Amino acid sequence: MTTEPLSLAKYLASSRTEFTLSEMNLYLSQKHEEKDLYAILKPHLYDLSLFCDANYRCQKLINRPLLADETIIRELENLFKSPRLPAPIEKLVESYIENSCGKDWHRGGTAQVIRENIVKQKEEYWKGKSQYPKIRMISYLLYHFPVYFCQFQYLLLDLFKCGLLTTRMSFLDAGAGPGTITLSTLDFLDKLQGIYSRKNIDVKMNIRIDSIEKEQENIDCYRELTSLYLSKMALLNTNITLNEPVHAPVEKAKTRKDVDFIIFSNVLAELRSPPPERAGVVERIASTSKNPAVIIIEPADLVNSKALRITQNALVKKGFNIFSPCTLIWGLGCSCSDCWSFYEPGNIQVPGFMRKIAGTREPYRYLNTDMKFSFAILKKDGKTKYSYEAKGKFVRLANLEKHIGKRINIVASVMSGNLGDEKTFVFKLCDATTSKPCYAVLPAFHITEQNKLLLKAGYGSIVEIFNTLVRENKEFSSYNLLITRNTTVMPLQ
Repeated sequence: MTTEPLSLAKYLASSRTEFTLSEMNLYLSQKHEEKDLYAILKPHLYDLSLFCDANYRCQKLINRPLLADETIIRELENLFKSPRLPAPIEKLVESYIENSCGKDWHRGGTAQVIRENIVKQKEEYWKGKSQYPKIRMISYLLYHFPVYFCQFQYLLLDLFKCGLLTTRMSFLDAGAGPGTITLSTLDFLDKLQGIYSRKNIDVKMNIRIDSIEKEQENIDCYRELTSLYLSKMALLNTNITLNEPVHAPVEKAKTRKDVDFIIFSNVLAELRSPPPERAGVVERIASTSKNPAVIIIEPADLVNSKALRITQNALVKKGFNIFSPCTLIWGLGCSCSDCWSFYEPGNIQVPGFMRKIAGTREPYRYLNTDMKFSFAILKKDGKTKYSYEAKGKFVRLANLEKHIGKRINIVASVMSGNLGDEKTFVFKLCDATTSKPCYAVLPAFHITEQNKLLLKAGYGSIVEIFNTLVRENKEFSSYNLLITRNTTVMPLQ
């Protein structure tokens, strides 16, 4: 009978800051081994706000931001300078592929079928019709999984630096597939705990992860990969509650209440509904939570990237605010429906299993290492990554038409990496006032101490640019802001 231990644990959790599982036997009608009590309580530790360690000592966990001083951030950033799949996860994925397709999966006829599916899957994905039955999921693991896994950790790193990650967090992996986002989250937290441990910092975490997935094949893979990975994690200071995936489409699935982070990773683009209507799917799932951070990730191609911004603007009309990457610099809502903006953290190291399927004939068709994606993080509490209020000394980008051929001052977010080359650096700028694309153009021979900080500005960061020359690019219906030796660039973060 499990109701009595659970009821007692709820009482003790509400009346004490700490107790041991062995103490519970003083009040229970039937005695239990500590390990058995732990097994009974483990699925409920998150809801009880309890942390139980390896010695079965339980304490009330106070929810607070995870410790993120400069040394911890620097060490965590160093781990992502050469992004790659962690060896345990790479091994798990390859073992799963081998168990599904045989030891010679990367040779002969099996390899040929997989390669054909990778190509077909790419073609379908860009059309928003991706499907992963049977061998198609193996193709997904081989081609998409490594990049999607790594790129999500950059968003987690940013959330960590912004103070949004706390000691007690719940995640919803919406459209979970084989567990890409779930595994990425677990690995990120494991890396962070490793840093805390090396620095002798005691930070206890209580984590709950839920998921939604419509394909049974994906759910089976999700269960296997996540359970095997969890069994290999030390988890010395982290309680993980990993719930059974909800087997349903994201459009219809029932979700838990009070989720902290809801992630739609490469999911909304697969829906048949147009971009504005996808906001309704997000709103319904988020409606049962008080103040969730909604994270939407889509490919960086023109169609899907622009569609994401349309969905984002529709969500703003439904009461969400943009946390990042966009900043409403002039305090006005963005109405642009033709925005192509994406983040490029770089390339990941090629996993061994990806190299195997690539083979030697046209290997580039089967190697996917380029992290390039569009994203939006939305909340409902008004919080934004950057707080900035523009003043009258700057010209709004919506008014550039009046200043062609003149030198002006502007303030904007940097919304791209370098779109040019080493001779001419080009960065997309946005202040949320214009529907016409604007670019900062810095010729290499114009680089000075006063303007070179533009080259180091991070995606989404705000810069003030003084004395820039406005030019119109009629061919591409855009504006170029020429950065010269007389221009000063001042990053604000």
